[in-house]
Amino acid sequence: MRCVPAWRVLTWPSALSLLIVTAGAGRAAPAPTFEVLTARRTALISRIAELTDRAERDQAAVVVAQQRRSRAGSRLADARHATRDRARKAYMHGLGQTAEALARPNVYLEVSFRRDRRAVEALRAARAADDGATRGADSARDASRAALVELDRARRELEATIATREKLDAIAGEATGAIEAAARASARSGVAPPAAGHARATRFQQELLSRFPFGPQSAIPPGLRPTGEVIAGTASWYGPGFDGRPTASGAIYDMEAWTCAHRTLPFGTLLLVSAHGRQVLVVVNDRGPYHADWVLDLSHAAAVALGQSLGPVSAEVLVPA
Repeated sequence: MRCVPAWRVLTWPSALSLLIVTAGAGRAAPAPTFEVLTARRTALISRIAELTDRAERDQAAVVVAQQRRSRAGSRLADARHATRDRARKAYMHGLGQTAEALARPNVYLEVSFRRDRRAVEALRAARAADDGATRGADSARDASRAALVELDRARRELEATIATREKLDAIAGEATGAIEAAARASARSGVAPPAAGHARATRFQQELLSRFPFGPQSAIPPGLRPTGEVIAGTASWYGPGFDGRPTASGAIYDMEAWTCAHRTLPFGTLLLVSAHGRQVLVVVNDRGPYHADWVLDLSHAAAVALGQSLGPVSAEVLVPA
């Protein structure tokens, strides 16, 4: 896991306000606002979810097409072998017969000729099937490559929004200030995300994050109540390298969303995580961490809100009141 530099404790609104003060008139166009970057990331995450579904479907189609091509190739080889066998038998039969005998009507020859025709027809059909399967495999492979290229382009664009935020954080790094309230969204707990499709799971998560005030908290948010279940231990965070990729729940990971990973808690579980006198409300959407002594993997946004990159936390399970 990467550590969060100490100067990156300010949230986007802090960085943005400082950017506006220091930018001055007559300079380059101002950097995108927090709201603009958030909307851009949300749209990109949804697009990446759709492209991930498409890429997985296309990759599966490649496998099916390759299997179909392999079967067609086997049938073509069998047909070729049968045709050669029929030709060999016909030749050997002709060597042992006189011209007069071959000219006379012969039931055996008629049956043999019919078999020869079937063998030739089977060979032609097998060749056509092999050609069709080859074209299908090539087409599926091209579609898969195109989907992966588009997916990679969307992920690079997502990374660009992080780079923009890095510039905002760098400007804010010289200032002192406390963590301000970040974007609030809300969720509903206790319902597992749909298993089918990254786009569907991502939409479910975005709807979930719009129902309760996720992010920094001073107390248990209205509409939620504690269950008495508390998790305590070391928490880490993850982001770069995972941003824009599928989580265990199927939703696409957004390192600036209020989420976390836990090894066993059901997806959709709400946690009020506390550390250093700060609290943040997050939702479980992934599995991890895979370190024996760690209990949570926080998103980058949650780690920044708590002011730590690796350290002790306590997390209380909340449910709708």
